[in-house]
Amino acid sequence: MCPNQAIVTIAHHLLVVVWYVLTKHEPYRHYSSEWIAYRVGATHKYLTWSWALDEEQRQGMTRPQFARYYLMRLGIGDELKRMALNPQFPYRLASVEEVLALKPELRPLE
Repeated sequence: MCPNQAIVTIAHHLLVVVWYVLTKHEPYRHYSSEWIAYRVGATHKYLTWSWALDEEQRQGMTRPQFARYYLMRLGIGDELKRMALNPQFPYRLASVEEVLALKPELRPLE
C-alpha cells in the first residue's frame, strides 16, 4: 500500500466515525471501556501511563485513581471495578466516589 492510499483509508474511516456521531447524536462506542483504559490511541495508555508518572505529575492521585480520573473525563467506564486484560493479573481501579472526593469538578451539574 502506498502512503497516499493509507492516508485516504484513514481519512475515510475518520469521516465515517464523524458522520455516525453527528447523525446518531451518540458517542462512538466501538471499543470497550476496559480496552480504552489500557490503550487510548498510542500515547494515552492511562493505566500504563500512570506507572511512568510520579505522584506530583499525577497531581497527588494514586495510579488507580489516575486511571479512573481519565476514564471519568471521557465519560466511560463507570461500571469497571477492575481490569484484567491478562486474567492472571487483575488490576483494581479506584471507585468513582473516591475520585470525586479528590476532584469535585467532575461532579455532574444539577
